[in-house]
Amino acid sequence: MKRLIATMCMMGSLWATEAQTIAGAPGASELLARIDANQAFKTIEYTGRMEIRLGKELRVKSMKVWAMGSDRAFVEFTNPEDAGTRMLKLDKNLWIYFPKEQDTVPISGHLLKDGMMGSDVSYEDALESDQLSSMYTASLTGETMADGRRAYVVELKAKSPRAKYDRRVLTVDAERFVVLSEEMFARSGRLLKSMVAKEVKRIGDRWYATTVVMVDKLRKDSSTTMVMESLKLDVVIDPGLFTRAALER
Repeated sequence: MKRLIATMCMMGSLWATEAQTIAGAPGASELLARIDANQAFKTIEYTGRMEIRLGKELRVKSMKVWAMGSDRAFVEFTNPEDAGTRMLKLDKNLWIYFPKEQDTVPISGHLLKDGMMGSDVSYEDALESDQLSSMYTASLTGETMADGRRAYVVELKAKSPRAKYDRRVLTVDAERFVVLSEEMFARSGRLLKSMVAKEVKRIGDRWYATTVVMVDKLRKDSSTTMVMESLKLDVVIDPGLFTRAALER
């Protein structure tokens, strides 16, 4: 699940184009290639939580997450209110199992735009698995400072009808090639969502944003902080976990 399991499933060849050259900076396609290489994994496993703020109310959802490549993911919620609720992603398909009702519900159509478990992260965001370069053309538009670090500003423009956002503006760490912030726009130009990385950690020889804050600009006084803990990369995971049988056990 792209944003939930870390916005970290971007792999493959690149088709981006550069509109501007900045002295000493890589081109836009090279930047995306480095981001992809930094975030790519064979498997990932971690515990995590979503801190959902709605006005003065705070809801916390804890979970265990497993993923294999960009097309298979399994989430089991562990907080008391949602204990035993599970989510299974297979390619572009998503199901949720509710243990109290012993019912499995497919998430599709207009439901994909709803906030996952009431968060600012939509199910559509969670399903995103295509590499950015297959969905967008890119241009390097400038440099900036983000939390005292030199960063590049990269603008993405949708080239595929499957792209959820018409335009995205990324701030990318110039040394670690981690996305430090992002803004996502509709075709009308309206700002739909924003994301800011609050914590970046080194995992092996790569860097990951392990705490990010997502804000849905169409909701009032709302934000969701996503935290990844005990993160393990390229571990052995039983493929049988990514099945309907495991979802409904």
